[in-house]
Amino acid sequence: MDFCKAYDPETILGRKEQDVDLVSLGAQLAGKRVLITGAGGTIGTALSRAVAASAPASLIAFDHDEFGLYTLRGMLDELQPSLNRRMILGDVRDRARLRQVFRQEQPEIVFHVAALKHVGMVEENPSEGAATNILGTRNTSDAACEYGSRALVLISTDKAVRPHNMMGATKKIAEELCRARDMETGHSTRHIAVRFGNVFGSSGSVVPLFAHQIKRRLPVTVTHPDVTRYFMTEREAVSLVLEALQIGLEDENSRGGLFLHDMGPGVRIADIARRMIKAHGLRPNVDIPIVITKLRAGEKISESLLAPGETSEATRSDQVVLARGKIDSNQIAQTLSGLEAACRLSDENAVRRMMNSYIHAIAEPPATLKPDAPGQKPVHTASPAESAVT
Repeated sequence: MDFCKAYDPETILGRKEQDVDLVSLGAQLAGKRVLITGAGGTIGTALSRAVAASAPASLIAFDHDEFGLYTLRGMLDELQPSLNRRMILGDVRDRARLRQVFRQEQPEIVFHVAALKHVGMVEENPSEGAATNILGTRNTSDAACEYGSRALVLISTDKAVRPHNMMGATKKIAEELCRARDMETGHSTRHIAVRFGNVFGSSGSVVPLFAHQIKRRLPVTVTHPDVTRYFMTEREAVSLVLEALQIGLEDENSRGGLFLHDMGPGVRIADIARRMIKAHGLRPNVDIPIVITKLRAGEKISESLLAPGETSEATRSDQVVLARGKIDSNQIAQTLSGLEAACRLSDENAVRRMMNSYIHAIAEPPATLKPDAPGQKPVHTASPAESAVT
């Protein structure tokens, strides 16, 4: 992450960062008890800073990463020394630990960031991905509902759109679990889902990888010359989370939806490599070669923001749209039940079969925009070549 500080996101992404007012958006958290799972990661840390600046009643940072929490604690103590904060080690897969924390802290707002997010790692370890991303989401939701949290905000990804990989499949099921629960009437906890693109400079993304390679004058590796991804800055990501929370809590008609940010057009990864090399005053393919390798297992040429069958409609924000789509609560319940047993046994093949079965079962016709949505915006949808599930 330190390597990325030398790069201007606007220069590398080729667009201006959206104007966001985190102070105004964060005001809704003043005096609230806020819990963040996965608080030690890139997005968890950025959210923690925003929450800490909003004068919450308390900030509960929950993560299984000891060093991540240690680093976050030092940062918060420096920035907000009077902040009422707790650093809690724990895993969202541990239902008993979560219930204990929720019982003690009584969080009003929950940002559920904790996830295994690296495509290749989850592809090789699908039961671990399902246990964290799906069952961990269910556990966090259960605790939030049981102890009366006002809202849970799930951080998802555009890789959940017609997923080609196990990580995307786990996040798709987590999305639909939260959307289904948001429409239930048996509890008062809102479940608000947001779908991210790639966050510029986040751990494990191409930006720190390229920065590492360039610093050491190594060849910069790109998997395919036409690979394209959507990107957002940390500030844009935090803004989406806070704005989705605000809209979700104030607009009952948003129940069961999913919030997306306007991230501009997709960016070619090869272009990012060239711009980063030039930012060092070096010449691409002269001073530092760009080497095309090959697509990794489960990797697409390009991502989409809307899934087939989803519609997109405007919100009161110029930068945020609301996606809607069909959800089969029975299918979700059956899948969760099967995954629980398969993950307990670390049965990788069974997990793959169940997740692929779920994704195929919910396949829909191509995504469309609602024709009557005022101020509707074009949202990229999947092409036929992007639609196969692996």
